[in-house]
Amino acid sequence: MRQVLLAVIIVACLSSAVLARLTRVYAIVNMDDAPVEIEYFGAYLGEKDRITSVVQYKNRTERSVEAVATAMIYYGPFNEKEDGVRCISTDILGPNVEFRGKWSIYGDPELVKTAIAYVSAVRFIDGEVWKADTEKVVETAGNMPELSFLSRTEMLEIEKE
Repeated sequence: MRQVLLAVIIVACLSSAVLARLTRVYAIVNMDDAPVEIEYFGAYLGEKDRITSVVQYKNRTERSVEAVATAMIYYGPFNEKEDGVRCISTDILGPNVEFRGKWSIYGDPELVKTAIAYVSAVRFIDGEVWKADTEKVVETAGNMPELSFLSRTEMLEIEKE
């Protein structure tokens, strides 16, 4: 009896680990008025106990950009916010130029069920700063089918970044 119970527990654990990997969601929330657009977002196990996120974005204006802030929010398997980070790149982006960056934070990537990324701020070379309206980010994300399982309360966690 103990062997059967142990086998069932092992199979259940292995099955849930496989399901977690198969159902992970990486959502990009691009705002219509954002001068920089995220084209790719993903995360993977970097060094031990670190989540490494990769973001590729493009300056979609005719003006040069000198800094981009990207917000990334990570939710666990029960839709609770696990972590969030604001990553800043100070590489100069000319008009219509793409950039790919990697950032790492402490955390267990196996606990990440959903990850959301959006451009939170942009500084142009002339000093002008554009900032995302977090209420619009929440509204846009709330209308995305891949994020429909998150409640309005859970989505408001974005505003705390």
